[in-house]
Amino acid sequence: MNLFHSAILSSLPLVPRSLLRRVAGRYIAGETREGLLRVVKRLHSEGLRTTVDVLGENVASPEEAQRATEEYLRVIQEISGTGDSPEVSVKLSLLGLRLDERLALEHLLQVTQKAASSKVGVFLDMEDTSTTDATLRIYRYAHAGFPRIGIAIQACLHRSLKDVLELLALRPAIRVCKGIYNEAETVALKDRRAIRENYMKIVALVANGDGYLAMATHDSWLVDRCQELLRSRRVGPESYEFQMLLGVGEALRSQILRASSPLRLYCPYGPDWYAYSLRRLKENPRMAGYILKNLFTGAVLDRGHLDP
Repeated sequence: MNLFHSAILSSLPLVPRSLLRRVAGRYIAGETREGLLRVVKRLHSEGLRTTVDVLGENVASPEEAQRATEEYLRVIQEISGTGDSPEVSVKLSLLGLRLDERLALEHLLQVTQKAASSKVGVFLDMEDTSTTDATLRIYRYAHAGFPRIGIAIQACLHRSLKDVLELLALRPAIRVCKGIYNEAETVALKDRRAIRENYMKIVALVANGDGYLAMATHDSWLVDRCQELLRSRRVGPESYEFQMLLGVGEALRSQILRASSPLRLYCPYGPDWYAYSLRRLKENPRMAGYILKNLFTGAVLDRGHLDP
C-alpha cells in the first residue's frame, strides 16, 4: 500500500458518521430487520442467493450474547421460505465465544435448532487464529445434529489444508476465503501468489470430496481458475456456489451469473454498521479516497440500503 492510501486510511476515523453512513449503504443491507428484508427480497428477485449476518463481534457479557442469539432466531424466522436456500452467517464471538466456549456452543445450538425447523442454512464465519481451534470444535459438535451447517476456511493460514483434510469425512460445506485478519508470518502466508495457490489447493480438495463448495472471493483470477477446475471435474451447480460481499465487485458478479454459476451475497445488517464499514473501506482505499473527496467538495452520495 502506498503512502497516499495509508494517509487516506488513517484519516477515516475523522470522517463524520453522517457522511460515512451514506456510503455504508453500499455494504450494509440495513440497520433493522425490516430494511434487511427489503434488500434480501430484491436480491432474490434478481436470482441471487443470500446469507444474512447480524453485525457485531466480541461481546463483553452473556447478556449481549443472548440478545445476539435472539436476533438470529428472529431473522431466521423472517427469511424462512424466501428465495433459494436462505442462510445465515454467524460469528461465534458474537455468541459469546471469548467469554465461554460452552456458552457460544449453547447459543449456536439454539440457532441451528431454529434453522433446522425453518429450513434455513447456517455458516460459521472464521475469525482470527486465537479462535480457530474452538470454532472447529464447535463446528464438529454442531454438525452432528445439523449437517447443513458450514464453516469458513481461510486460505492464508498455513494450517488450512490440514484442517480441510480432517473435515472431509464429514462431507462438509466449506466456504473458502482468502482471510482478512492481520496474522503473524508464523501462522499465515503473506505473499499474494502463495495465498492464491493455497486457495486453489483447498478448492480442489473440497471439489474432489462429497461436500459442498462455496468459493468466496472478489478476485477475478481466482474466479476464472475455479470455474476451469469445476468444468474439468464436472462439478454440478448443486455442489457449489460462489459468494461475494454485498456492494463489492458488481462487474465480477455479472461474470459469474453469465456463466450460470450459483451466486450468494453476504448481507450484513444491524446498528453496528460503523465498525464494519470502516473495515470494508480499509480494504478499498479508492472508495475511502472518494469519501474524503466528497467530504471537502460537499457532493451528495447515495445512501444505499441504510434505513432512515
